[in-house]
Amino acid sequence: MSTGSSRAVRVGVDVLDCSELRRLVERPWFLRFGFAPEELAHADTLGARRRLEFLAGRFAAKEAVLKVLGVGFLQGVAPREICVEHAPRGAPVVRLRGRAARLTASPVSVSITHKQDVVAAVALGLSPAAEDGRTEPKEPGAMSPPTATTTATAQRGARGGPTQETTAFLRVRIGQEDAHYGGDLVDGARILRLFGDLVTEITIRTDGDEGLLSQYSDLRFTAPVKPGDYIEARARLVRRTRLRRVVELQAHKVLGARPGAGPSAAAVLDEPQLVCAATATTVVPHRAASALGTSVEET
Repeated sequence: MSTGSSRAVRVGVDVLDCSELRRLVERPWFLRFGFAPEELAHADTLGARRRLEFLAGRFAAKEAVLKVLGVGFLQGVAPREICVEHAPRGAPVVRLRGRAARLTASPVSVSITHKQDVVAAVALGLSPAAEDGRTEPKEPGAMSPPTATTTATAQRGARGGPTQETTAFLRVRIGQEDAHYGGDLVDGARILRLFGDLVTEITIRTDGDEGLLSQYSDLRFTAPVKPGDYIEARARLVRRTRLRRVVELQAHKVLGARPGAGPSAAAVLDEPQLVCAATATTVVPHRAASALGTSVEET
C-alpha cells in the first residue's frame, strides 16, 4: 500500500486471548515492563475482568504498533515505550516514547476490538524506511515454508538481529511399550511428548532457556500410530513476541510396521503420513528474555 506521495503505508495486526496474560498482569515486574504509567493508572480504576480485557487490548495494540515500526520487543523497544491513551471521545491514541519514538517521525493510528476473551488490534502508519526514501524492509520474522530437508538451523542473534528460520527435528521408533489401547494403538500423549521436546529445543536455541509450555491449539490427530512405526516430528518457530514463542508442529509416519506380513516386517511409506499437527505457545521467563538485550525490571 502507498500514499499519494508514494510513501509506503504499513499495517500491523495482533490477536490475543486474554487468558494468555491472566497471570502475567498480576506480576509487578511485567506491569512495569509492559505498560506506561498512564495505562496502569486507568487499569487500576477498573474491575478485575475489565482490567484484564483493557490490559490485553493495550498489549495487542503495542504488538501491532511494533509491526508497523518493523521491530520487536527483543530488538531494543520495551512495550512501555508505546503508550495507548484515550482521546477525549474514547478512541485510542498512540504516544511513542524513548527508543520507539526514535524509529519514526510519523504518527501511528491504532484500533482495538474485543469479543468475549479475544482482543484484536490493528495499527496503521508509514513504514520507517519510507520516511527517508529507502526501500521498505522485509517483514521481520518472515519465513519461507519448510522443506523436507529443513533441520535445526540458524538462531536469532543475542541482540535480536536478522536470522534464518528456527526449526527442530526428531525421528523416533515407537516401541511396544508405548502401546496403550486395544489393537496395539499408541496414545496421543506419546506424540505430544515429542512435540514438547521440540518446543523446548526451539526456545533453547532462541533464548538459552527451556521456556514454559502454556498451551496447544489447533490440535489434530489424523492417523493411528502403532508399535514399530517410525515417526518424524518437526517444529518451526512462526511467531516471536516479547515473552511468547509460537511454534508450528507436525508429526509424520515415514516407516510402518506390517505385522500381517510377519512378526518383524516393515515398509517405507510411499508418502509420509501426517499423524498429528498442532500449534504450541510457550512463555520465556523474563530473566531469559532480559539476557537477550532488553531491559526488564524485577521485583
